[in-house]
Amino acid sequence: MAGRPPGASADGKKRLLDACWDLLVEQPVGERLTISAVCDRARCTPPTLYHHFGDMASLERAASRRAYMSWSEELESACASIADPEDRLLQRGRAYLQWAQEHVDAYHALFSQPRRSKDLNAQSAETPGFQALLNDLAEVHDLSPSDTSLLPLAFAYWAGIHGLATLSFTVPFFPKEAQESALKVMTQSFISQSPVDEVPALTGQLSKVS
Repeated sequence: MAGRPPGASADGKKRLLDACWDLLVEQPVGERLTISAVCDRARCTPPTLYHHFGDMASLERAASRRAYMSWSEELESACASIADPEDRLLQRGRAYLQWAQEHVDAYHALFSQPRRSKDLNAQSAETPGFQALLNDLAEVHDLSPSDTSLLPLAFAYWAGIHGLATLSFTVPFFPKEAQESALKVMTQSFISQSPVDEVPALTGQLSKVS
């Protein structure tokens, strides 16, 4: 096709996504990716990047979202067969910790590095992983998953698991047994904690989470 940039095929698009994500995982904290670095890794030209994604920020967003979706699916597969919602909630936390500890650099790239895109966090709330967490909490508390009073619980649980994960690879005296005990205590607290009144700011920003 006349005017089509070299490598602007489905394979070229995948190579760009793969290269971008690999470099996001590898780069030192605070450094920005460059178009030349991504294109060199993907073995394509800048026009191919512009053809598929428009700009570097859009490529970063697409690569990060693809990685996030894959991470969400891995967590879901680790606990989907568990029938009891309380046991499932605990296993979801275990799977989160295990993934974070086995993929430290990727975990930092997903959750600990700033992004050019301002809407990545809002998009994250619409993914299967967060929705599955809402579903578990809804079943535990006998509520509809669309009940906005569950949102503070879901974010608080996620924040707690994130804290455990971060401590697990930054604090050398935080043994596995202590991590498991902390996870059980935290999970039980969210099982016994009644949902609070909805937070208007969350309700407005996350109206698509249902």
